[in-house]
Formats: sequence, C-alpha cells, structure tokens
Amino acid sequence: MPLKFYTDFNEKNQLYEPDDKYPDYKISTIEKFNEWYEEIYKCNTTRNDGSDTERTYGYFFRGMTEAKYKLYNSSQREWVINNMDTWKAGFNYLQFIKNMIDEAKKKPLFKRMLSYYQINPENESDFPILSILQHYGAPTPLMDWTYNLDVALYFATENINVMSASDSIDGYFSIYMIRKDENESLRNIFETSSPYFPSLDRFLDEKFMMSSPRYFACYISDFESNTHDRVDSVQSNVPAKEALKAHRPITTYYNQNIIPQEGLFIFNPSPNIPLEEIFSNRMQIIPSSRISSLCPFYCYNIKKDLADYIRRKINKNNINNSFIYPELRSFLQQVKENVFNNCL
Repeated sequence: MPLKFYTDFNEKNQLYEPDDKYPDYKISTIEKFNEWYEEIYKCNTTRNDGSDTERTYGYFFRGMTEAKYKLYNSSQREWVINNMDTWKAGFNYLQFIKNMIDEAKKKPLFKRMLSYYQINPENESDFPILSILQHYGAPTPLMDWTYNLDVALYFATENINVMSASDSIDGYFSIYMIRKDENESLRNIFETSSPYFPSLDRFLDEKFMMSSPRYFACYISDFESNTHDRVDSVQSNVPAKEALKAHRPITTYYNQNIIPQEGLFIFNPSPNIPLEEIFSNRMQIIPSSRISSLCPFYCYNIKKDLADYIRRKINKNNINNSFIYPELRSFLQQVKENVFNNCL
C-alpha cells in the first residue's frame, strides 16, 4: 500500500495552525525568509549580556526536504507499505516494535552497554534501544525533531540541488514548529510512565491505552529537566538507585550526534496516522471521551530555490555537515595540524 502524500497546499494547509503573518503558509523570497528567520530564530534563543547565547526549550522544529510528505515515522512507513497488518493473525504494530527491541537486546554489544549503564534490560531499556535503532537505520516509532531552527533548516536543505523551483507543492520544502506552551498535552514520556523508566509494555497494556486519548504522542529528550522534576514529585519510597538513574539520559547512548543536533524524539504509537493528523482538529470526530487535546502545530513551506542561500546563512552559525555529523578522527586530525602549524 503506498503512503499518502499531499497533492497541493489547499489539502495540506487545513491541518496546521494559521499564522497571520504567513496566511498562505509560504515563504518564496529571500526578504520574506529573512524576516521569518529572525522572528523564529529567537524562539529558543536568549541572550544574557548581548554576547552570550543560551538555549531554551519551548519550541520543537523539524525540517523536511519535500512539502508534500506527510509526517510518518520509519516504522509506520514499513508497516503501511508492506501491509504488515496482514502478515500474521493477531500481530499488531506495537508488537512489531517490541520484537525489534527484543531482538536488539540479544546482541552482546547492547547487553554490555546496558550492563555498563546499569539499565535493567527488562523494563528500562526499550527507549534507549529505540534511540540507537533510530540513528542506525532500523524502523522505529520515533521521529527526529530539534530545538535548533538552524539544524531543522540543515536537514530540510541538505539534499536539495535546484536552481529554480515551481510554485506547486513540489517546489517547496517545509519547516514544522511545535510550541510547547500551546500543547500542554504533549508530555515528556516519563510523565506517561511509572516512577521508573518508560517501557513499551506500558503502551501495549490494553488498560492504559483504553484510559488514554485515542490519538496521542509524547516526546523524549535528554536536554530538559523533566526527569528531575518527576523524581522529586513521586513517592518518597522510590529507591535512591532508581532516583539516580532517572537523571541519566535515555537517547544519547551510542548517539552522540544528538548533542550537536540538539535533538529530541517524538513517539507516535499509531500504526498509520501521521503526526500532524494526531495534532489536528480533524480528530474531533472521535467520541468525546477519546478526543485528543493536542493542538495543531505550525508549518512553513519554503521555496526550494532558496536552499543554497539558506545553507550559506546557517553555515555562519557553524551549522554544516562536519558539525551535524561529527567525525572525531578527522576533527582531531585538524586540531593536531593546527597546533603543529602554530608552532612555526
């Protein structure tokens, strides 16, 4: 079964939050892009004394090379394209994900990693394993987002190679933006779990799913202090060892690229509903007890012939291939050469 695409902007724009400054959701000129960029760039950036820049985490961004693409994650693409719901009786989407995790846990390398970080393989390792699978090409229900607008623009323009672009949807790429304070129901995954690490079994639990909104999503981040807040708010009988673990990251094991990319994941447990539809008011058609309280987010469609200009602009902030995909051997070789050259 083929994945669905947007055929035009009229179809796509119904799903997103309107922005009065960009009523047609399009950015087609350098002047309009610069105006938009200066406004949006400030969202997660604060300055203390006019020179030092600090990051805040109120907005999530994602860049897509094609405006016509819907926001399916990689396991949804596998599930839908291959009609996997017909493969075996009683076999469902989350069981497919669980099987992927369980198979990875058998590998000696991951066993050693879990042991080293004192992660219980039974009930604490699911999302750390998924974060590793995500970054090494296996299908997962996670979708990469970032706190950094420049990083989203890098991924949106990385493979665009055109000198001109049409006015149709094929001539645009997209930047998506979620404002957290407008989406209070988009919770950190720890808030959906027990006082310990989140587990996929939680979402396989029929009682949990029946008590949750029919359509929901949650995010996973190592940059925020939610895990610390969670430990402080749970019962006082939480073992000290478990409280210590809760301060540890769950996405950056074997994934150091997440750090320069300022990356986070959004977990979508649906087998076939793209993320923007989970956030859409279209979901109001379901029974009132199961209505999603997630609000539509923003989408800005940018003309592809601006891609080269944008790549040069974000490179001024050191957002380029060597930063996004750090290769430490060549990086340290450059450090060595610079030191030797400065000795002359």
